[in-house]
This record gives sequence, C-alpha cells and structure tokens, in this order.
Amino acid sequence: MNQTGSTVQSLDRVFDIVETLSNHGNELSISQLCAFTGLNKSTVHRMLASLRVRGYVVQTSSGAYRLTFKFCSLSQKIINNVSILPLVLPHLRKLSMSVQEIVHFVIQDNTNTVYLDRLEPPNSNYRSTVNIGMRRPLHTSAGGKIILSSQGPEAWRSYWDNADKTPITPYTITSFERLESEMLIFQRKQYAVENEENTLGYSCIAVSLYDRYNDDHYAITLSSLKSLMTDEHIQQLLPLLFETRDLIQKDIGL
Repeated sequence: MNQTGSTVQSLDRVFDIVETLSNHGNELSISQLCAFTGLNKSTVHRMLASLRVRGYVVQTSSGAYRLTFKFCSLSQKIINNVSILPLVLPHLRKLSMSVQEIVHFVIQDNTNTVYLDRLEPPNSNYRSTVNIGMRRPLHTSAGGKIILSSQGPEAWRSYWDNADKTPITPYTITSFERLESEMLIFQRKQYAVENEENTLGYSCIAVSLYDRYNDDHYAITLSSLKSLMTDEHIQQLLPLLFETRDLIQKDIGL
C-alpha cells in the first residue's frame, strides 16, 4: 500500500487491513491478508490483535478473521448526525407512497455517494438492493451523476482522475468521454438517469439538492425495475421528483 510521509504508519496498516477485510466480503486468513496488503505476518497478526480487543474484528472457528457490526454502529451514528435528514424524510415518504417506487437519499462523500436512507412502498413487488451506509463511486448511480454534473467540467476531470473505475456491472461507465457526454446532458436537463450501471435489472432517475450552508451535495433518487422505467414513466415521475426537491428546499431554506 502506498503511504506518504505525513501519515502514521501503524494507523495506515490498521486501515489497510480493515479496508481489505471490507472489500473482500467474507472472512480472510492471515496469509490472505498478507498477500492482499503486502504486510508481513507478524505485523498483520499484531494489528488484528488490537482490532480484536476493540471489538472490530472476530476470529472465526476456521481461524480466519472478519469485521464485526461495530463498524455499522459507527456509520449509523454518522448518518444520524446528518441534521437535514429528519427534515427531508417526510417528503421522501410522501414521494415514495405517491409514485409507489423505491426512494433513496444520498450524499456526496469525496468521490463516492453514501446512501443515507431508503424508503420502499409497502406493497412493492421488488426491493432495494442497497443498504443504508453503502458507498458507490459517483459515476455509477443516477444520484452520483446528477451531483457531479452540477459541479462543472474541471470537477468532472478531477473526479475521473481520482475515482475508483472498477465496473460494477457490464453497463458501468468506463471512459471519461462517456462520462463527460452524460454530464453535459444531465447538466442541461437538471436530472440524471442510470440504467443497470449500479445494479443489474434496475434503473434510476435523480435530482440534486445542495445545502449551501454546509456545502453538502445530496440527491433524491427514484428506482424501479428497468422493464418498468420506460421513457414514458420517467416523464410521469419527473414532475413529482422536482416538486419534492422544491418543497424540501423551501422548507429547509436552502
């Protein structure tokens, strides 16, 4: 892992291990962690011991290690401290019930969107595939795209130079030329569309919401099965989506 002179090496190594365990999903052995992080066995063992004492990792019956839900508790506390959320949720619930579609509320965090909340109509035949707290690169979702489109060409290039470009599906954007083309369209239309670029079988539309007091960029997204998210349906949804955004801006004074 790359490190700079301004970082604390031991902390870097701890986070290398935490991020590796997170990125690879299930449990990993010490030898696997050594291979993925480039750290030696004694260092990995020492870092895991500290994480285990603090309750952030557990050792399984096979001798491998995995993260605990303590990280979920931390992320939930961060989400709960987003002051705009209680003010936004009544509007999002009303929108979800009105259109009978899945609603997500996301915030930009550097080169990613973070899902702050998810609302599903009770009688829906399909469910959201994302979890609260999930992170996704901006260019892989409608919410991320509309946030990025509002920031201009220099921000688009800077984002692409620093983004995680690993495709999530076969339809994920993989070139700056395509990103730039879509940004210009969405910037003009003031809404963004995503077709199976984040989750196979699902399409989304989104509008952005900017909190000028805290310099935070949010997006409201509507998600549905791709087969249902036709151009005609999108045109039916957009007025309600824009209306919800405008009501939130008015109520909060953005």
